[in-house]
Formats: sequence, structure tokens, C-alpha cells
Amino acid sequence: MINFKIDPDKVDFVKSNKWLVPVGVSNRHIHLSQEDIEILFGRGYQLTVAKELAQKGNYAAKETVNIVGSKGVLERVRIVGPPREVSQVEISRTDAVKLGIEAPIRDSGDLDNTPGAILIGPAGPLVLGKGVIIPRAHIHMAKQKAESLDLHDRDKVSILIKGPKVVCYHNVLVRVTDAGETEFHIDTDEANAAFVDTGDLAMIKHREMVVKDNYGNIVEVGVDNIKFVVGKTPHDYASIEGIRLLRNVFHYPVSTQQSIVNKMLNPHLIEPARFYLLSAMEGDKVVGISCFYYLTDSRLGYLEHIGITPEYRNRGIGSFLYHKVTSFLEKEHPEIEGLLLEVRRSKDETDNRKQFFLNLGAIPVDTSFYPSGKFKFAEELLLMFKPLVVEANLNTITLEQAFRNLAKVL
Repeated sequence: MINFKIDPDKVDFVKSNKWLVPVGVSNRHIHLSQEDIEILFGRGYQLTVAKELAQKGNYAAKETVNIVGSKGVLERVRIVGPPREVSQVEISRTDAVKLGIEAPIRDSGDLDNTPGAILIGPAGPLVLGKGVIIPRAHIHMAKQKAESLDLHDRDKVSILIKGPKVVCYHNVLVRVTDAGETEFHIDTDEANAAFVDTGDLAMIKHREMVVKDNYGNIVEVGVDNIKFVVGKTPHDYASIEGIRLLRNVFHYPVSTQQSIVNKMLNPHLIEPARFYLLSAMEGDKVVGISCFYYLTDSRLGYLEHIGITPEYRNRGIGSFLYHKVTSFLEKEHPEIEGLLLEVRRSKDETDNRKQFFLNLGAIPVDTSFYPSGKFKFAEELLLMFKPLVVEANLNTITLEQAFRNLAKVL
């Protein structure tokens, strides 16, 4: 029993919320056995890694195939590696209707009494006798996260999404893994119905939290989801409050604030580069902001500002915000290869930001190698780089091109 003498709506319960989980929207894809890979692509063929996925060891391959059903075809469906013992096709209900296949909702690997399909690869067709499913919503959970929530492999939880629509999923299977990120996987139909996208947040409802007042009455405690809002204009509420945070909380100069407003009002001034502002909100309160660019000529993103208000730090929201930035860039600019990250040396939080990016897999860039006459930052900065694809091409030519872009937009 928890006793308090103040309004429970004003109590900071968010600090104990260890159950926020990012959403991962899973598009149609195929897992293949090595035998079936060779039927589709030729004897001895090995899949080519295009992008590492959040679940360690898994990757999106460069290779695609067509899926043929009795009523239609799905073209260029991505293969996910590494090879498995048994081939499996994962599609949405909308895909199943288009193909004319009565695909059941199943957990991955549960393929008994499932329909098959014809796959078409460059070396010829493959007739699958079974293996086409609509994957059941599930959570991939890192072992450390599972232990903090007292969860075990194969447990079932409920997941609440509080976006424009409030959607709750029950009996969601938990898959605990030693390596990989925690992520709630749903298909494209489910994401569209809930108005969410990759990188948005949901909430694990694993234990009922009962709070009582001094008289023993149960108090209803509302815990809102963190949502991310892309600023359309500098006059949007989320944009106004986000820009205000930069000046009042993170102590950026007024010129930075004005620069952001100008870029949002006059996007043509930095074309072909694109500028974005993303605010993190809990209810109507803006608790974080990120400002970033897409540099078209160099196929790189540039994360200029990112910050969470002090009272919301150390809760994982900064990582959620970073992952939302990357998922947004990958969706808007699928050709992107990597992300440059700015760390200012002039502020006390410099070391924290550096370590934050290091923990996310970024590496420092030696900018001193490049002549200052070609590019000079307005202040002393440390640049870091996070590749988003396996073959990210960060060489001298690419970086100098990025510097020329940055000289125009910063």
C-alpha cells in the first residue's frame, strides 16, 4: 500500500515506468532454408547482407523474390537471413487477400497445417507446400530487460498503444534473447489500424499497479505513452515548445532558435537537403527535442540537436528518441547509408552525449584530417558516425561532400 497526502495526478509515476517498448513494424518478408535458397538463386548461393536488424544475427538481405498465389503476385519481397531449417513466408492479412491465400495467424515456426505458395527467383520457381502465415504480434526482449520486468521466455503480456487510436493487444508472446534490442513487432495492417510507425512507443501491461490513498481507496493512475511529433511549421504547439526547450533548458543561443524557425519557414533555402524537427511528448508536455537533416548529395543524415529535459532523463527516452529519428529517416529516405552525430565540446553534457552515441554503436570521426579551408564548424565539435547499412560508404569524398552540404545548412 502506498500512502501520500497530495494529489496523485501530480505524483511523478513515470520515473518507475520501465515498461515502455518501441514498436517495430514488420513488412512482408521471407525466411528461407539453404536448400530453398539454392533452388531460387543457384547452387551454392549465399545471401548478401544489406542491413543488420535489431535482433542480433538477423539481417535484411539484398535478395528478393516474387510470391505467387491463386489471385495475385507480391513482387520483390525481401528475404531475411540467416538461412533457417524450414522456409517461412510472413505476410499481412491484406497481402493474403491479394494473393488469394488463407493464411492463418501463427507464432513463428508454428507451420503445421499452413498453406503454401509459389516463390519465383532468378534461377527458377520454388513450390512451398506449407509455411505461409500472418505472424502473431510478439515482443523480442533483451534478457536484461526481461529480468528487470520479471518476465521469462514464452510469457504472455498485454501491450497498450495510446496514439490517435487506443489499441490493446492481449496474450502477446515474449521472446527473450541474449542479444538484440527490445521491440514489439506488429505487421503493417496492425500498424495502420493503430496509427503507429516504427520507433513509436507502446506500453507493456504486465503487472497491475494499484495505488491507494490514505483512506484505502484505490486511485486510478493514468500513465500516458510517450509520442513523437514531427513539426510541420514552427507555429505547431510541439514545435514551439521544443524550440523553447533548446533555449531555456539546453541553453542554446537565440540565434539557434531563429535558425530553426527560418529553415522550417523557408525549406527551399537548404535544398536539396531536408530539415526536420521531432518532439517527444508525454500527454501535452514536450519532454525532448531532436533537430536533424537529410543530406541528399551524400546520402547521410545529420543529427544536430537532441535532448531530454532533466527530470525525464535516465528512463531510456533519449534512446527511444534517437531510434525514432533513424526510423523516420529510413522511411522518408530509404537510400540513406548512415547518420552523422554532432557533439558540442562547449557544454558540460559533451561527454555524456559522446558516451550516449558510443553506446548506440557510433564511432568518432577524425575531422582534423580535413583542411579547415574546406569546412569550418561555427564552434568546436566532435562528429560521430553511425552506419545504417552494411555497405555504408564513409570515405574522404563522401565526408567532404557532407561538409559542403553542412556549410550550407548550418
